[in-house]
Amino acid sequence: MEAGTGLPLRPRTSTAPEPAARIGRTPAAGTLRLGPPSSGLWIPLQTPRTEPIPVRPARAAAERTPFRSDVQGLRAVAVLMVLLYHTGLGPSGGFLGVDVFFVLSGFLITGLLVREHHKTGRIALAAFWAKRARRLLPASVLVLLFTCVTARWWLPAARWEDIGHDAIASAAYAINWRMAAESVDYLSEGAAPSPLQHFWSLAIEEQFYVAWPLLISLVLLVRTRLLAIAAISAVIAGSLGLALLTYSPQTYFTTHTRVWELAAGALCAITMPRPRRGRHLQAASTGQSRLKAGLGWAGLVMIIGALFVVGPSTMWPGPLTVLVVVGTVLILRYGLAPQGSHRLLSNRVLTRIGDISYSLYLWHWPLVVFAQVDGELTATEGLAIVAISLALAAATYVLVENPARSARFWAPTKFGLAGGLTLALVAAGSGSVLAQQRSVPEAVHALGAAGDIVVQPTANALTPRPEEAKNDSGDIYTRGCPSNYADPGVRPCVFDFRTGPASPTVVAVGDSKMGQWVPALQEIAQEQNWRLISMTKAGCAFSDTQRNENRALYTSCITWNHSVLEQIRAIGPDLLFTTQLETYPVLLEGRVVKGEAKRREMIRGLGVRLEEMKSQGIPVVTFAETPRMAMDVPECVSLNLQTLAGCAKDRVEALSGSGIVKAAAQRAGDPVLDLNDRLCTFSQCPAVIGDVLIYRDDHHLSGTYSATLAPFVRDRLAAAIDPALARVLVPNRS
Repeated sequence: MEAGTGLPLRPRTSTAPEPAARIGRTPAAGTLRLGPPSSGLWIPLQTPRTEPIPVRPARAAAERTPFRSDVQGLRAVAVLMVLLYHTGLGPSGGFLGVDVFFVLSGFLITGLLVREHHKTGRIALAAFWAKRARRLLPASVLVLLFTCVTARWWLPAARWEDIGHDAIASAAYAINWRMAAESVDYLSEGAAPSPLQHFWSLAIEEQFYVAWPLLISLVLLVRTRLLAIAAISAVIAGSLGLALLTYSPQTYFTTHTRVWELAAGALCAITMPRPRRGRHLQAASTGQSRLKAGLGWAGLVMIIGALFVVGPSTMWPGPLTVLVVVGTVLILRYGLAPQGSHRLLSNRVLTRIGDISYSLYLWHWPLVVFAQVDGELTATEGLAIVAISLALAAATYVLVENPARSARFWAPTKFGLAGGLTLALVAAGSGSVLAQQRSVPEAVHALGAAGDIVVQPTANALTPRPEEAKNDSGDIYTRGCPSNYADPGVRPCVFDFRTGPASPTVVAVGDSKMGQWVPALQEIAQEQNWRLISMTKAGCAFSDTQRNENRALYTSCITWNHSVLEQIRAIGPDLLFTTQLETYPVLLEGRVVKGEAKRREMIRGLGVRLEEMKSQGIPVVTFAETPRMAMDVPECVSLNLQTLAGCAKDRVEALSGSGIVKAAAQRAGDPVLDLNDRLCTFSQCPAVIGDVLIYRDDHHLSGTYSATLAPFVRDRLAAAIDPALARVLVPNRS
């Protein structure tokens, strides 16, 4: 991209486009059939050819695109931000390097497209996409293959399936949507990061490379500079507006809330001024060069300053993202001014790192994740990863990127596209193979809670297997009933086993800690002919307490609670079950409270709901809090199949801090079912009992183990409830 070179949008058009560029009924080279074969309609794979304006030799030289070393230097700054942040060696805002990359990509690609149209009168879309495939896929596929193979032999089996699916999504450049879905998936909360998670930003860029040339082609058909500026400005305004107005954990990953950053770079490319000459150049140099240089330096200061202001809890993309984007645009537009920021960014070391920035970004994150399998990185380990990443990136640049880019065998467009598709399929295939790997056989006759409550020494077969445990959460999750964080609506799950109008209706309401007991209650409901209704929401207790979520009031939880109360009144259940997580961050009078004040407020909040049920004549039974294992249990088990004692937790530690549910229930006079003697020995809380994996993460019971607890829940319920509720529960009914 040449600084100061105008990007003209008004080539002189010929009277008619070439035959291959028209929609017609005769196939021609570079066309694609539209509709069924009988339609006979063909459309072009490139924009219509128009006749470019004749260019005089002097002007032609000026319009060639020289190498901008400061852009390479800015690439280096961006990738080093990310690298040092991920290795724990840099400031908290290092992740914003990705935003710099977005702006650079929009700037460079749009400039390339517009110059091609000015030079040839058209944009060869298929050739553009083939060039992108030759440029990007060889290195990315190499890293995908390396990651899948290494994950199989280095990471816990519990992570193979997810990483395999991540590889498939990465090969299709769609992993950002997978990450967006998991960002609001309560079951994924607290999960270890994927070694392919960083492909989300590459996916957004690739989606941009597919769609953006189509938009630019349409705009250039009209050949109006003002229309191009208006169209790109509309994309920026719409996308930024969505990012700010619909902010949620998903917006970090979604294309439509990120494309404004690439479009900002595109707008910069479209509006770059043409160079001045002669007296005009001299006047501009004396009157404006200092201002332009200052603006370029200001852009760099804005980016570097943001590094130390933003952090993982900052709204992103958000208002501060605009600061980074504007800073990048200022560098691109004014960085080449005399005494401008190019004097720093064109440094040879930075430009060399900029050359390998793509491979460096690809390699560094899998190495970080593999190194973190035994804990957080030390400074020494972080430095080692930086050095290894640089070495691998340099080797990949020399041995893979450059040879693949210049290889003649796939230089023709059709071979470039076919080769890119083949590489993507190879990478997806490796992910598919990894996703199907299994660590141990499935235990066919597992006893679970019916077995001896001891610390099982080894596991030669398990159910669920560690790699399946994350999704072993019960039917309510399979049906999609629990409301996620953003959803204030109530989505009941109904399990109707009634045999007549006299059969009781039972409601289970609360957060995911209540949801973990639903598989056990389903077993009892089928045995006792209940209509069981489950109403749960991620991270939202059945309570009057206000929860703090992402440093703000969890408003959707408040709305959900009010809606649940209305539905319970309408249902009029014969019995209601509830429990909750006891470690939520709590707001009281607008501020976060901790310690004893927090405990009192949580007891009060739950107590309010219990009293409301009592006032309506609805009996309530609570479940005591279950152990918190402080580790990803499926991962630990997959690494210690022959030494399961290493995954057991001291009972006192696992149950420390619990007691809020018990205290609130006792004040209200409601019974508490404590099943922890079926989860722990006198001194230890094991990870496996009776060949059943107890937990699906660090503290939620697996659906399988919960179901094996059903007989114990039934018997203790029979002993706890009022005899007047005999019709709700008939012990030993078969």
